[in-house]
Amino acid sequence: MADQRLEDLKKFVGRSEAAKDVVTAYTIGKLAATLDVDHPAPNAGDSVPHGWHGGFFPNLYRKSAMREDGQAAGGGVNPPIPLPRRRVGITTATYHDHLRIGDEITRKSELLSVDIQDRGAGPLVVTTTRDSISSSRGLAVVEDRTFFAFGPDGPGKFDPAPQPPASPAWKQVCPADLVQVWRLCAFRFNAHRIHFDRDYTTKKEGYAGIVVPVTLVSQQMIEMCRQNSKRALASFSYRSVEIVVDTGPYTLLGQPSADGASAEFWCINAEGNNALHAQAKFN
Repeated sequence: MADQRLEDLKKFVGRSEAAKDVVTAYTIGKLAATLDVDHPAPNAGDSVPHGWHGGFFPNLYRKSAMREDGQAAGGGVNPPIPLPRRRVGITTATYHDHLRIGDEITRKSELLSVDIQDRGAGPLVVTTTRDSISSSRGLAVVEDRTFFAFGPDGPGKFDPAPQPPASPAWKQVCPADLVQVWRLCAFRFNAHRIHFDRDYTTKKEGYAGIVVPVTLVSQQMIEMCRQNSKRALASFSYRSVEIVVDTGPYTLLGQPSADGASAEFWCINAEGNNALHAQAKFN
């Protein structure tokens, strides 16, 4: 029988809120430093690469509104889910226009859906939100994000990612650098303790090590696009299948399509498992 507390979360669907921010060279520079690349937009009016918007509109919840795991206890468009664990599941971003240094930008956030599932480990609450970011020129980015909330036994089993090619065109071995993890979390104002508190992560949530954020892994894949394709991103989507932890390096693999209009990506974690699958489309 369904937990009525969880079913009641569906009443929050349709909740929305708005926020404002300014595109600054300093914010973009922080991400460039984190990725160890040259600043792509240092001057007023410069175009920001698609996919570099994650540092804007941080969730500014106070310490008094923080859960044990460092995430927000409530507020925003997501409902107050009475389950102790969370992770990102699926993200899809579509790019309509470049953000530019100096832009005053707005974001509309909406809760699109709440779904109650059970994948064999207890109840799983799947929420999907949509962020629509605009400048004075019009719509720039639409990003849909699916979040999983679950109990101490984990989220259950997910469909495996497709296997990567034996000899992909693009390959990058990443050392699970905890300084880089910390910087990426600071860029996004992400206080989730699984990304920096080893005792909490291993003893409380039971992971084998510090969890590398999927936002870092996906950002590195976006950077592979920028470094290897001369075409601008039209969209980028990824699905998290397994956790990536700092027990060893992880490997990013990328394979562009024959016509160069798209590319597929995989992340192989330290245990050799296919942990994240992504797809990029180019203009």
